[in-house]
Amino acid sequence: MNGGNPPVAGRASTGWLAGLAAFAMLVAAQLSALGGEPPELPPVTLSDQGGSVWLDNGVVGLEIQKDNGYLLSLHYRGKSLLAEAGYLDWQSGGDNHLHNARFRVVTNPAANGGNLAEVSVEQKPDLRRSPFAVEQHFLLRRGESGCHCFVVFRHSPDGPAGQLDQSRWVLRLKDNLFDFINVDEPRRRVMPPSDTPVRILGPKESMMFTAGPFRGEITDKYQWFVDAGDHFVHGWSGTQSQLGAWILQGSNEAQNGGPTKQHNTAHFGRLLFKVLTCGHYGASGIKVAAGEDWSKLYGPWMLYVNFGGSPDALWADAQNMAAKERATWPLPWVRHPLYPLEPERGTVKGRIVLQDLQDSSLTMNGAWVGLAAPSPDWQQQSKGYQFWVHAAADGTFKIPQVRAGNYTLYAFVRGVLEEFRHDGVTVRAGGTTELGNLSWQAQRHGRMLWQIGTPDRTAKEFRHGDDFRQWGLWQQYPVEFPRDVDFIIGQSRERTDWNYAQVNVQKDGQWTGTTWKVEFDLPPGPVSGTATLRLALASAQNAKLAIRVNGTVIDRYLTGADNAMIRAGIHGQYHLRDIPFNAAGLKPGRNVLTLSQEAGGNMQKSVMYDCLRLELDGQRDFDPVQDKPQMDGGRSSEAALTVPRAEGND
Repeated sequence: MNGGNPPVAGRASTGWLAGLAAFAMLVAAQLSALGGEPPELPPVTLSDQGGSVWLDNGVVGLEIQKDNGYLLSLHYRGKSLLAEAGYLDWQSGGDNHLHNARFRVVTNPAANGGNLAEVSVEQKPDLRRSPFAVEQHFLLRRGESGCHCFVVFRHSPDGPAGQLDQSRWVLRLKDNLFDFINVDEPRRRVMPPSDTPVRILGPKESMMFTAGPFRGEITDKYQWFVDAGDHFVHGWSGTQSQLGAWILQGSNEAQNGGPTKQHNTAHFGRLLFKVLTCGHYGASGIKVAAGEDWSKLYGPWMLYVNFGGSPDALWADAQNMAAKERATWPLPWVRHPLYPLEPERGTVKGRIVLQDLQDSSLTMNGAWVGLAAPSPDWQQQSKGYQFWVHAAADGTFKIPQVRAGNYTLYAFVRGVLEEFRHDGVTVRAGGTTELGNLSWQAQRHGRMLWQIGTPDRTAKEFRHGDDFRQWGLWQQYPVEFPRDVDFIIGQSRERTDWNYAQVNVQKDGQWTGTTWKVEFDLPPGPVSGTATLRLALASAQNAKLAIRVNGTVIDRYLTGADNAMIRAGIHGQYHLRDIPFNAAGLKPGRNVLTLSQEAGGNMQKSVMYDCLRLELDGQRDFDPVQDKPQMDGGRSSEAALTVPRAEGND
């Protein structure tokens, strides 16, 4: 390793040639406007340094170590941007990095007039730990202010069983150049220097700054996680250097867990990530069986560098560049057997016609519509690819650039508890699959008596739902709700009287569960038929829920685990549980529904409610044999989640 120092040619090119490149681009734009011929930009060069290789295009230069794919150096306009070498890692039987790998020049710029260089670092399976072959590719084009990367994981038919839990590409930028983090519009700010002293609070990712102007502030990597669906750019900029370094993505098709999956972006320490796959917030890792033939390509993404102006200007430029990446997806100059180009992809079009007999105001505006495998729950899918878009208010949608194959169409929208599903969608290369009008009748189990929350798969409308990214929020619950939540339908307010999470509290030095109440009145007269409590959870962490109506247990079950509450989230793995019960258990006047979270032991066990809705069908008799709780979505199967119900009072 040579410490990331570029060769003399590289040093020159990233200095005065970078200025020449910028000048040439400006002149090119001016001449183009006048109808003149633009000057030729500096060519891409590849310089073999022995143990490493140096790629340069006159704008950026990067040095890659041959045997492990480490990004030893990234230069822009003569400045070295990295504080340490960047690397790919993955969790599979422990922490893994590329090592003893094979280096290959895929595309030599000398053979294409200096337009493109591509190199790869490829490693065979390490059967002692990880059964996956891994290859990392770096691509540099003429005139571009950055490089592209992609990674391939493979499991061969003769390989043993294994699991891929997480993979990411990690960069650490220089403190003296980058001090302003940019994740999304609400989360952009100056960050403390990397050497600022901290005190670990617990969990280990939560740290309090103990000195300097940021003293007393708390940071946590989970404060910077984002939903994947509409996220295409994040990075760092410098208030003084006027430099920016960004991860841009033209597509989220390889991201596991669909559009609501949350993943890391950047955080304290000048760290910048491209997460390939991860299990945070309850998502699933990739499990392969012995002898299973599986492969997946992640990316390409772009490491983009820009210069000039304020953090706002750099952010706007990075967003514009990300939009260009999306507009040209799939990138036509990338060649790999696992990366189909536009002629090998198809389009799916249609319209979902939504109707709710009790709410005529519902539309498909902003709905997520996506293609994924038929099973498991798309929130748990990691092996394949997913393709999601937003629908128009009238339900029309167009999903472009879909890999050929067989899919299920899914949709979910604000205001509807369940999701839409349409199986048997075939996508053919170069073709358009017209699905026409698809009818979605929102489920109802009778007349709605009351509802708490708005179905949107989050707890944002409740107390602290608008300021949930703060450490120790669970500690405020016993102060703000000393008698626990007691919500009175028609009187209480969701924003103030319903906490964003049902958390445990400490009693006699032990973490114990809590019981919440919902009080509601019914008019005079007998109540009969079948009532259904529709319980939509935005998140849960190993909770044990006991649900009672007027003292009678109507359901008991164990939830999954996504740990969103302790990880500064407002949602994790969504699931809906419909709980029918004998309406004779209701009565005229005051009724009380109780929600007891009975699992104690630590502060993490919790529940976030998305929505609770009570419906009554007075025309259908309750059948204790047939009318059992039904699960729609969530981490596990009905059998795994359900604990046999206790009947009667307890």
